[in-house]
Amino acid sequence: MSPQRLRKFVCFVLIYTILVILWGAYVRATGSGAGCGSHWPLCNGQVLPSGISVKTQIEFFHRITSAVSLILILAVGHFTFRLFPKKSFPRKAAATACVSILLEALIGAGLVLFELVYQDQSLKRTLSISLHFSNTLVLVAALVLVAASAGREGKGWKWSGSPVRTQSLIFGSLFFCVGIAGAITALGDTLFPAQNLLQGMHQDFNPSSHFLVKIRVIHPIFALFFAALLGPWVFSHSRPGSGKIRHYGNALLTGLAANLILGVVNLVQLAPVPLQILHLLFGVILWILFVLFTDHLGQNP
Repeated sequence: MSPQRLRKFVCFVLIYTILVILWGAYVRATGSGAGCGSHWPLCNGQVLPSGISVKTQIEFFHRITSAVSLILILAVGHFTFRLFPKKSFPRKAAATACVSILLEALIGAGLVLFELVYQDQSLKRTLSISLHFSNTLVLVAALVLVAASAGREGKGWKWSGSPVRTQSLIFGSLFFCVGIAGAITALGDTLFPAQNLLQGMHQDFNPSSHFLVKIRVIHPIFALFFAALLGPWVFSHSRPGSGKIRHYGNALLTGLAANLILGVVNLVQLAPVPLQILHLLFGVILWILFVLFTDHLGQNP
C-alpha cells in the first residue's frame, strides 16, 4: 500500500468512525444504552438477540458498528506500521488511534456492565461520559494526523520549542474542556428535559435541582469564552500564513461561528435529538479543522 492509498483508506475510516460516534450519541439521547441489558459483549445474553425491541435494535446496531470500527482502526495501525519506519510520525499517530479505539471499547463495556446507562444520574456516569468523549477526541485527532502525515510521505512537525506549539496545546486543552462540558450538558438534557425555555432556566438556577441540571449553563459560557480566544488567535496566524494555513484558518473560523449559532438554536429549541446530533457533528468537524490547522502550523512554525 502506498502512502496516498493509506491516506484515502484512513479518510474512509475517519468518516465511518464519525458516523459511529453520532450513532453513539443517538443511543444516549434515546435512552437505548440499556437495550442489551447489563450484558457485554453479548446482547441480553445472546449473540444474535431475537424478538428485540427498538431500543435493543439501536444498541445492538451500535455494538456491531463499533466492532467494525475497531477492526478498521487496527487495520490502519497494521498498514501504517508496515509502510513507515520506527519512531516515525505516522506510526505514533496510528499507535495512538489503536490505543484509543481499544479504550473506547473498554469504556463502552464499563458503561454497560456497571449499568451507567439509560436513567442513571450518578457522578460515575458523568465522569465516564467525560472520559469517553475525551478519548473520542484523541481518536479522531490521531486518525486525522495519520492521514495528513501519510499525505506528506510521513513527515512530522518541525516546531520543537516554538511558542506556537504551546499555544496550540493550550487551545487544544480548552477545546477538550468545552467538549466535555457539552457532553455533560447533553446528558443533563436527556435525563432532565425541560418543557420550555423559561422552565429550563428556572431548573438551572434552582438550588434543589440535580447537579447535572445546575452545570448545564457552563457549556455555553465555556463555548463563548473559547470562541473569543480562539478566533483572534486563528486569524493572527492564518492571515500571514501559506495558502493551506489560510484555507484551514478560514474554514475553522467559519465552523466556529456556525457551531455557536447552532448551539444557540439547540438551546432555544430545548435540545431535540436531531439538533443534538447535528451540534455534535459540527463539533467534531470543528475539532478536525482545528487539528488540521495546528498540523499545518507545525509544518511552518
